[in-house]
Amino acid sequence: MNRRASVAIHRCPDYRSQSVEAALADILRDLGGMDRFIAPGDTVLLKPNLLSPRPPEQAVTTHPSLVAAVARVCLQAGAGMVWLGDSCAGDHDDRELWQRTGMTAALAGLPVEFKSFNRAVATRPLGASQAPVPVWLDQVDKVISLPKLKTHALTLLTCAVKNMYGMIAGSAKSAYHATHPSPRAMSRFLAEVFAEFKPDLTIVDAVIAMEGDGPANGRPKPVGLLLASPDAVAVDAVCAGFLGLQPQQIPLLAETARRGCGIIDHARIDILGVRPEELTGIRLRPSVGRLLMRIPEPVFKIATRLIKCQPIIDHALCIRCGICQKICSRQAIKPDRHGNLRIDPARCIVCMCCAESCPRHAVATRMPFARLRSLLRRQSRRPPEKS
Repeated sequence: MNRRASVAIHRCPDYRSQSVEAALADILRDLGGMDRFIAPGDTVLLKPNLLSPRPPEQAVTTHPSLVAAVARVCLQAGAGMVWLGDSCAGDHDDRELWQRTGMTAALAGLPVEFKSFNRAVATRPLGASQAPVPVWLDQVDKVISLPKLKTHALTLLTCAVKNMYGMIAGSAKSAYHATHPSPRAMSRFLAEVFAEFKPDLTIVDAVIAMEGDGPANGRPKPVGLLLASPDAVAVDAVCAGFLGLQPQQIPLLAETARRGCGIIDHARIDILGVRPEELTGIRLRPSVGRLLMRIPEPVFKIATRLIKCQPIIDHALCIRCGICQKICSRQAIKPDRHGNLRIDPARCIVCMCCAESCPRHAVATRMPFARLRSLLRRQSRRPPEKS
């Protein structure tokens, strides 16, 4: 109970290489240097958030300038091999993913190997089930997680803890949404995943974050920070304040702390670098998840149907690539007689995998204002259901 966590936070005004390298040097110095985390000869996996093939300026994925800067520091620390990879949402080609997210260009000339999460897979025990993981994962000595700070339509926050969900290979991630259909059920499962795949170091890209209905359809929001810690849960506990929330109000963080995976008590988290009061002015507009968390778990599916809180496809943006249809674990997306893809509300479980995987921002959340306002007013009179 006396254990403490340290989170290093420094200003990073933009993604120019000199800005990122200076901020990275500051946070690593505060944490004792990269040598504290990497031994000579280690095989290091850099695990950014590569949700889908989106350009960096959309703030959907970890910025390539941070990934490149971390790769260089790892090599300087004596890493034998530096690998980079992530399991994205949807059936996207690896090369397209790396190229469109800027990783290919940023890492050109560095001895960094891109690793696919979609080819040969092995299994690893995960609770009562077996999770598919890349067959090469057992060769990794150290994992450095490089998440993007974003709000999330299902779990409120997607950052350090949720980034490790990408360690599960391929389309299995969407299938888990079918077996864990509510935000709380999914949060408990994500905590289980994190317990299995805890990273050695987490460095958060919060230079430009995402607010609103992330992780794919929110809006870029300048924050101007890099955050880092060996305790990913503590990092998210700090980031919860940017949403105007206490860490205990985010079920995923409450569950990871309950499992002993990290610290969420602010009294036991030491902020290094910026003064804690400098963070109070940072606010990210929350997602629809704020409402979804208030719906009692037993009636979650029927409640979302009644208020029509479900994804909808914008056919003006849709290119009929079929990625959302392939990833939907409930087979809720099918073409109509004109070939336009439509979502069956009777099958939809509001997991938002379709929105996460769409490469064209063609899937958004439909939320009728009158019903939402009425439900929020009613729910505001009662405390949120305990996790």
